[in-house]
Amino acid sequence: CCGYGRHLRFLKQKIPFTIGADLSVDLLKQAKDLFSNKIYLVRCDVRFLPFQSNTFDAVLNLFTSFGYFENDNENIQQIQQVSTVLKPGGYFFLDYLNPIQAQKIKMFHTAKKVQDYTIDETRWYEHVSKLLKKKVEVYNDNKQLMTSYTESIKIYSIEEIKEMLAKQNLLILETYGDYQKEKFTDESLRLIIISKKNE
Repeated sequence: CCGYGRHLRFLKQKIPFTIGADLSVDLLKQAKDLFSNKIYLVRCDVRFLPFQSNTFDAVLNLFTSFGYFENDNENIQQIQQVSTVLKPGGYFFLDYLNPIQAQKIKMFHTAKKVQDYTIDETRWYEHVSKLLKKKVEVYNDNKQLMTSYTESIKIYSIEEIKEMLAKQNLLILETYGDYQKEKFTDESLRLIIISKKNE
């Protein structure tokens, strides 16, 4: 899920042929404006990637673009689609929340000012559903609520993710706790897994 293209900008400098995919029309329009039609952008659902089998040398899933669905089979389908479009020997880079830390969140609130609006965000983990939820409320300068919505991410243990990858023919090569390649521990901020499709 490429969003408005913040990571594509860096990747495009390193890799000549790069494709960004997202479901959001608005974010893809922002990405298109950012790159002035100099990059391939595709609107699609991660459960149904519109690419032929064995197409890509690498697939990147950055900043928690996995776990969108409450149904486990749909999240597994996303991994299955990644494996399908990867060439044999291709790499899958998965950046996910540290599930150990996510499960500790009881109620966490933040607020930030963006132009004339205040954005309040409240996060909490539901142990029964295994969902990390985030409620977003946007207020104007008069403290009037302009919009409100709730989104969630399904939290899987590292063992569950490893099993998902293995069942889709993806062999784990490295596991890190951040982008500086620090070893993954219970205290790590992220869970970053690099896997390779078996040849």
